[in-house]
Amino acid sequence: MKAPGLLALVLISGPALAASDHDAAPMMAPAQAPLTEEAYREGQGPEGRQGQPEAILAAFRQRFDAPRIAVLWNRALPDRVSDWYGHYRASLGQSASISGQANGETVDLKGRASAGAQAETRGPRPAVTGPGAAFELQDGLISAFQEGGARVIDQSLAQRLTDNALEDGTFSRLSPDRARLEMRALAEHADYVLELTAGPRFEDQPSYRVRVLATDNARVLTTFVTSGRPPEEQRDYQWVATANGYQKRDKPLALAEVGRELALRTMEKMNK
Repeated sequence: MKAPGLLALVLISGPALAASDHDAAPMMAPAQAPLTEEAYREGQGPEGRQGQPEAILAAFRQRFDAPRIAVLWNRALPDRVSDWYGHYRASLGQSASISGQANGETVDLKGRASAGAQAETRGPRPAVTGPGAAFELQDGLISAFQEGGARVIDQSLAQRLTDNALEDGTFSRLSPDRARLEMRALAEHADYVLELTAGPRFEDQPSYRVRVLATDNARVLTTFVTSGRPPEEQRDYQWVATANGYQKRDKPLALAEVGRELALRTMEKMNK
């Protein structure tokens, strides 16, 4: 009597199991060409600009009216706002009152005085974060910004001009607060501050960190990491003879071209 029941169970369950097996069949991934190590690293790297130079420059000129940009080469703004450190503060207070009569009238005299002092010492000169950017890199970046109508401000000269304008011969001006002087110079001579520093793993895969700040209200306009290389279709190539035959490789970029690409990518991000 058990055999028919078992047979019925098999007949009923058989189609369902067959459908389930059909639905669960693994999908075959499309074939992919293997990547070289160089191509793989490039694919993982930061992006360069997306648009055409002429379109980027035109959009930048339309949005910004001759902006003044101060570039901090290979350094960022420090957190310290002053060269001086306060160690302790002391205060002293005193009060007194006198009452009496003069010419039949009552006179009340009261007085109060207080004084305070704070001990401060000047900290060490901030350490230089790294070598300055190469002259060719600066030339390419500045030239591209000038094409976009921007005025690139030299931060060191702006600081000297500001210090000279404030000079009045007093003791406090003989030893100015460099950190405060730097910020005053940037606020007076620049609309935007561009921080340009080396990106992560620069030795293995050169890249650049860029951050643009507005001096009027401390806004962060953009922050990104870029390779400083033009898009794939705009690169120059050369054929190199290797043990495995001729291979097509990118031509090395001049530093001036890298600087130009950095400026174009920055303007492209600022346009958004």
